[in-house]
Amino acid sequence: MRVLLLGGYGFIGRAVGETLQRRGHDVIGWGRSAALGRRLLPDATWIEGDLGKMPDASAWSTALAGADAVINASGALQSGGGANLRNSQGRAIVALIDACVQTGVRRFVQISAPGADANADTQFMTTKAIADAHLRGSGLEWIILRPALVIGRNAYGGTALIRALAALPIGITVYGDRPVQCVSLDDVAAACVDAIESGIAAGADLALASREVPTLRDVIVTHRRWLGLPPVRLTFDLPAALAAPIAWAADLAGWLGWRSPLRSTALNVMRHGVLTDEVTGRPLASLAQTLAANPAGLQDRIAARLFMLQPMLVLALAGLWIGSGVVGLIETSRAAAIIGGSAAAALVQACSIIDLLLGGAILVRAWARPAALGMAVVSAAYLIGGSLVTPSLWLDPLAPLLKIVPALVLALIAAAILDRR
Repeated sequence: MRVLLLGGYGFIGRAVGETLQRRGHDVIGWGRSAALGRRLLPDATWIEGDLGKMPDASAWSTALAGADAVINASGALQSGGGANLRNSQGRAIVALIDACVQTGVRRFVQISAPGADANADTQFMTTKAIADAHLRGSGLEWIILRPALVIGRNAYGGTALIRALAALPIGITVYGDRPVQCVSLDDVAAACVDAIESGIAAGADLALASREVPTLRDVIVTHRRWLGLPPVRLTFDLPAALAAPIAWAADLAGWLGWRSPLRSTALNVMRHGVLTDEVTGRPLASLAQTLAANPAGLQDRIAARLFMLQPMLVLALAGLWIGSGVVGLIETSRAAAIIGGSAAAALVQACSIIDLLLGGAILVRAWARPAALGMAVVSAAYLIGGSLVTPSLWLDPLAPLLKIVPALVLALIAAAILDRR
């Protein structure tokens, strides 16, 4: 079969695409970046598009050409940073369902969520519910799958946050006593492909979760053991009122393109827990079985520890470069006197503006990696230029040239860990 796969290089979508290909199906991947899709799922045919710009059925005619079925593995936690859930998870999917009806594409698999309801208190849940309801009334051969917290070898979103919390030297949770059912990424991908192959009957609305019901704290402890780390000595549950400012800051970062699992929607979801009403009869791996099938290594511990450090690193670099630019503009004459020459003041101002631009750019997700590389290049230029023009600064007690070296290294580290996928 030829399958249109939305969100084809995402956490769930990529696993679905790989499973489809192993079973002999052709995959048409849909994503914001066809180049990234070709890198991560190279044997698929890729279509580049923005779900927020697909408001009616006619917009889907090209994507559906030759398709036999559709799997919607797309999704975003909340609006911000170019994502508008009403358009991307609501209107676009409704339009795609209508287009399937018009073009004769009969089978449609929708990956929804436990708790998706028109009266839910998060836009994530309400927009998923809008698409679910439209699909049920479409007349298509539909299957809706509602996975709980998805655990996979690679981690994004909530799974990455679980690992990061597990790697902390103290046990911190918010709503740590809430139930959090889990499901293996491999089981979710297999269910999607089974649905395409009629292994799941049309009209099924299935929860995908292992039958165990651990608390969030239990899930974190299990991941800590998986990472090979000793038990923590101190644990506490952070009150929601104290966690709220962190979520608000993450929401603000979301408008700059940083899709953090710490945003307010995640906090709201955890307030209710991740609990399914009824679990499918399919044999699904438990959390312990899922982790045992994917043993952790040193790289997993490093990635888990870097998760919390990454935003701190970005903010530190932004503060350093913005602060340097501001001071340079305020104290142009003093800096120019150190350099000397008729063009010194203009040079200081130009460098200050460059510092401000790079410091601001690293705060925007789409520009962060190029900005970090730019910081490394400019730092090297400052180091070389300063050594040639004012070599005496190497012996200055405040070590202005020496301090450029760690700033350069930190910029290179940031560039190395800021990949999106």
